[in-house]
Amino acid sequence: MHAEVVHAGKFRFESKIREHSFTMDTKEAAGGDNQGPSPKELVLSCILGCTGMDIIASLKKYRIIPQKLHISADAEPRIEHPRIFDAIHLHFTVEAAAITPDMINDAVEKSLTKYCGVSAMISKVSPIHYKVTLNGHDVGQGSADFEQKRDTHLVDY
Repeated sequence: MHAEVVHAGKFRFESKIREHSFTMDTKEAAGGDNQGPSPKELVLSCILGCTGMDIIASLKKYRIIPQKLHISADAEPRIEHPRIFDAIHLHFTVEAAAITPDMINDAVEKSLTKYCGVSAMISKVSPIHYKVTLNGHDVGQGSADFEQKRDTHLVDY
């Protein structure tokens, strides 16, 4: 993977990834021109995109494409530096006719315990908690946990 940024004035940076370009900036109140999302906002978006792709891939195994998959993230950076997120809260809202709570909870859990590399990296510093709503009903909640389960079976030689 490769990415580049070029300073474009004040706190604005132009980023290029493959053939895609976008602007990063900060709010006017913080000295920027509000020309794009901040790096921390992009981190949240990257978590959402990564876990969303995992969920779609998992549901395709059941031949299910949801009518709606909306994922939101809320986090506040702490006051002291480095201003990392104390915690990240995700909310998965899914609408699909032929899906059970077990199917969507399994897809979300696998993403946030096994597959989503972005969440795996971030959750080491900022805990990620989630809630799942399916067809208007809360059906699950949990936390990202990428700890490797080690085989503790001892062999006697």
